[in-house]
Amino acid sequence: MKARSSPLPWDEPGWFERIESWVGGELGRLGLELQGTLGLVRTRPWAAVARVATAAGDVWFKEPAPVLAFEPALTVAVSKHCPGFTPEVLAADGTLLLTRDAGLQLRSFLKTGEPAPSWDELLPRYAGLQIELAEAGDELLALGVPDKRPAAVSFAYLDVVARVRGLELSQRALLRALAPQLKFLAEALEGSLSATVIHEEVHEANIFVREGWARLLDWGEAAVSHPFAGLVNTLRDIAYRRGLKPDGREMLRLRDIYLEPWSRFAPSAELRETFKQAYLFGTVCRALSWDRVLSPLPASVRAEYDRNAAVWLNIFRDGVENGVRLGAS
Repeated sequence: MKARSSPLPWDEPGWFERIESWVGGELGRLGLELQGTLGLVRTRPWAAVARVATAAGDVWFKEPAPVLAFEPALTVAVSKHCPGFTPEVLAADGTLLLTRDAGLQLRSFLKTGEPAPSWDELLPRYAGLQIELAEAGDELLALGVPDKRPAAVSFAYLDVVARVRGLELSQRALLRALAPQLKFLAEALEGSLSATVIHEEVHEANIFVREGWARLLDWGEAAVSHPFAGLVNTLRDIAYRRGLKPDGREMLRLRDIYLEPWSRFAPSAELRETFKQAYLFGTVCRALSWDRVLSPLPASVRAEYDRNAAVWLNIFRDGVENGVRLGAS
């Protein structure tokens, strides 16, 4: 079957002029005085980002790819529920989003030597956001946020295994054989905690710090799923950057720091076992995320990232075959 092709908005003639006009109009409505012109910072297959200076500080524009069109509405929703840990939204209209500057990436902030928010603080804040939104699952799905609840992921699994590029025939066969294990895993998770929002990319590049206060940005890879499924990238990134041993004492301590706010819903031992199951399940969620972003795009655009879904499927297979290790690379 020929790959579908979906042009990205920022590749269309006149796109920058249109968004420049929209940003200028919104800033005028807000009474924010411009101190320069809108500058395009970057474009990727999943989003375009621009910045402009105002008398009240920098303001950021973002437009996601059409397949991630839910991001502005989701950003508005999470910011209403948890305004202290999410972007400060100035304006949103369809796929267009305008937010106040959130400071430096945590990754860059750590290099300044200034006191920085720790994961001991950030992980409970993220858990609190998820708990706050646990009753809003249907609302978020209605916004177009992807459905990665366990049953939906189990249902989509074989189709993704058959479709993604970068897998050898032998790897596809081994992955197909794991469908019953994934179904069993999904059924176990369905009976535990309520589905809520997962960010999937909670790491140093998406935590921003301004005046000592941390915010979680970039909600384009979020989904509605089992809450613990969103911690795969978090623990892997922490382990990689801090040189921590997978399943070592510090990784397990950080897991428990995240789980503490959930202790009102289940005993600690049960939460730990569920976390291990959801961590493995989350690797399949990551494969689905990459497949969702890349599958509508032409081969020329996909080339740089096309193997990422396959990599995550193989990480899932390794976890099934060799056991789950929190923070494993």
